[in-house]
Amino acid sequence: MIMLVISIITVIIAVLIAFAVIFRRYRSLPNVSFSISLLSTACVVLGDSMSIFRPESVIWWKGLVFVSEAVMVSSWLLFALSFARTNYWAAVSKFSRLLIYLSPLFIVFFITVPAKDFFYSPEFGSERILFLENAGYIFNLFLLLYSIVSIINLEATLRSSAGTNRWNIKYILFGAGGILSINIFYYSHALLYRSLDMNLLPVKTGVILISILLIGYSLLRHKVMDVEVVVSRKILYNSLSLIIVGIYLLGLAVIGEGMRYFGPTAGRNIMAFLGFIGAISVLSIIFSEHLRRKAIVFINKNFYREKYDYRQEWLKFTERISLKHSFDELLASIAEGFKDAVGVRTTAIWLKEKDNGEYVCARASVAGVVNEKPGVDLVELIRDKKWILNIHDSGTMEIVVNNAGFIEKTAASLIVPLLNVDELTGFIILGEGIAGNEYNYEDYDLLKTLARQATAAILNAGLSVELTQAKEMEAMGRLSSFIIHDLKNTASMLSLIVQNAGEHIDNPDFQRDAIKAVSNTAEKIKGIIGKLGNLPKKTSLDLEYSDLGHYVRRVIRQLNMNGDTGLSYKESEPVKTRFDREEMTKVIVNLIINALDATGNQGDIKIEVGTEENMGYVKVSDNGCGMTGEFIEKRLFKPFQTTKKKGLGIGLYQCKTIVEAHSGKLKVVSREGRGTDFFLYLPLAQ
Repeated sequence: MIMLVISIITVIIAVLIAFAVIFRRYRSLPNVSFSISLLSTACVVLGDSMSIFRPESVIWWKGLVFVSEAVMVSSWLLFALSFARTNYWAAVSKFSRLLIYLSPLFIVFFITVPAKDFFYSPEFGSERILFLENAGYIFNLFLLLYSIVSIINLEATLRSSAGTNRWNIKYILFGAGGILSINIFYYSHALLYRSLDMNLLPVKTGVILISILLIGYSLLRHKVMDVEVVVSRKILYNSLSLIIVGIYLLGLAVIGEGMRYFGPTAGRNIMAFLGFIGAISVLSIIFSEHLRRKAIVFINKNFYREKYDYRQEWLKFTERISLKHSFDELLASIAEGFKDAVGVRTTAIWLKEKDNGEYVCARASVAGVVNEKPGVDLVELIRDKKWILNIHDSGTMEIVVNNAGFIEKTAASLIVPLLNVDELTGFIILGEGIAGNEYNYEDYDLLKTLARQATAAILNAGLSVELTQAKEMEAMGRLSSFIIHDLKNTASMLSLIVQNAGEHIDNPDFQRDAIKAVSNTAEKIKGIIGKLGNLPKKTSLDLEYSDLGHYVRRVIRQLNMNGDTGLSYKESEPVKTRFDREEMTKVIVNLIINALDATGNQGDIKIEVGTEENMGYVKVSDNGCGMTGEFIEKRLFKPFQTTKKKGLGIGLYQCKTIVEAHSGKLKVVSREGRGTDFFLYLPLAQ
């Protein structure tokens, strides 16, 4: 009865989770295959339980189990190959694809082959054992193969994940791995004894229930199924699951052979004992950083000529520190790279300050060391020795005693210098080793190689930061030049009013226009002051639809340009365009003031507004001194280039920048000694 209750609970929970995933989440291949896997697993549990409680219908119920198992192993394989993987189909091996293509043949195989060719059971009611025929044996062999490939891929996904992604998916993978593990045990047992021992069903069902509860716990807590992890083929080639399954199957073969001498009972007892001892040992190694590091050191020492694959370590470290977006990210990657390379618990990076030459902590995984300062004798020893300092060496006792406080607080074991030729750029402090503090020349060679790479990366990042700061200062200086030029133009406008005031001060119209012009000038000065308070911000254009001719007439009026200045205006038709009034005023004013300067306020200035090839234009012409062709070609429109004795060389550069921001063009035609024509083109409004 207990067995039936456990089976029913398992089936209900599996069905609820399966439907929750498929109906509440995006129906992607991983989600669909996961739901089918749980539903088919529930059918297997139900069919096996009913075979026990309805032995007279064992052939029908086991038929359901066989079909469900065919679907189950295929869907678990699809889930293992696609879950949490980026572009999963492209990374699937040819062998795994072959297994997927062969999946439908399972059901066809069972339908076409009679049930009597799968198993027979002369005493099932009392023995609860089904003896496998050839077809049943082959069927279970393929079930085992699919389960092994699935658990290898699930392990690869888990090992490739990190940080939050691993935390989100690990219990789902543990649960799926538990189901596949008990299936591997069950199918391998069937192949070893050439029979299905239904007495193992309580253990199998119990493991499946616990595994499904793990999956349910993960989904309730994290609510995550759509996570992306990049799985490398190297991880698949070095699969721990494959090694474990291989050792397990080899052990089965040995036990099967030994059963000839010690009987079947001894074989089962030994297998169960060794299986659980092995599982505990493997889990201890996997989840113990200390034991795992010890195992790596043992393998490197006894199975390889060199302790490290230097090329692989260098490539891994280079990939880790490349393409970092900030200096802090780079330092974090360097610290993690050193930590993983030699297996230490803590890391800290000290870098030299350019201002005062002191060494300050730039990155540390040890709390409370940010304000610690290394002794001068320690820094000098590191710089002069140009080698890695091992705190535990007998030759370093004096320096360790003198800097005992610093070494204790930083938990230092090794100090790796970061050298740029003869200059000590900084140093990296490595804490206690996970597998002990026994280091040899191979460790030092690896650390020196990584230190050179880290030094180059830090120096390059520092130069990039300085270049960015220099560009920001350059941009600020350029913007300041624009603002100074705006002030210069504003002063010129006020100067024109003063010049005309002596002759027209009694004219009410002049008084009215002068007051308005001074008011506008005051507003512009306020705007300039506002820009000075927001230099880092980039302002956008405030585009408005307007008649370009009407706008130009208004600017001329603001300048109080009357007939005495030799200015004439011509307009053929309304010209509708979109522009920023404030910015375009700067352009028009600058072109007119340049024309006045070129003629010495005594020549003729002509302003014309019209259209030409879907563009509106403003033409400002003068009969002044003009410009040389060389100046126009090489210096015009470039900052700080001018022909004026008191000019800044900013005006036309600023004009060109503003016009191009409006998708327009600024052209010039000049004849030295005869005058200049400036053409301002703006797209016509649609």
